[in-house]
Amino acid sequence: MAAIQAAGEKAIPNTDAVFGYARDIGLPAEFLHYAWFEFKARYTADPVKGQRQKTYADWRAVFRKAVREGWLKLWYLDGQQYALTAAGQQAQRAVQAQQQREGGEA
Repeated sequence: MAAIQAAGEKAIPNTDAVFGYARDIGLPAEFLHYAWFEFKARYTADPVKGQRQKTYADWRAVFRKAVREGWLKLWYLDGQQYALTAAGQQAQRAVQAQQQREGGEA
C-alpha cells in the first residue's frame, strides 16, 4: 500500500472493478467506504505481538476479494436490500466520527 501512496495514486481508484461489482449487485457505495475504512485499519495496523504484518503485492485485488467474499461481515442481504450488521454499524460510526474530527460531513 505504501508504494501506491508513494506514487501519488488513490488506494482504490474510481475506475476499480470493485465499484462496478458493487453497482451490479446493488451494494450501496457508502458500504464500500466502510469496508475500505475497516480493511485499511485491519491490514495496516501494527501486528499483534508474535505475528507478522500481512503484505500483499496487489492490495486492490485483495480488497476486491474481501468485498466479494464478505470478509469483514459489515452487511447482509435482507430480501432485496442490503443492511448493515452490528460490525457494519460500528464501522459507519467510526467513519462518521473520523469525518467529524477532520471537519468533513458525516
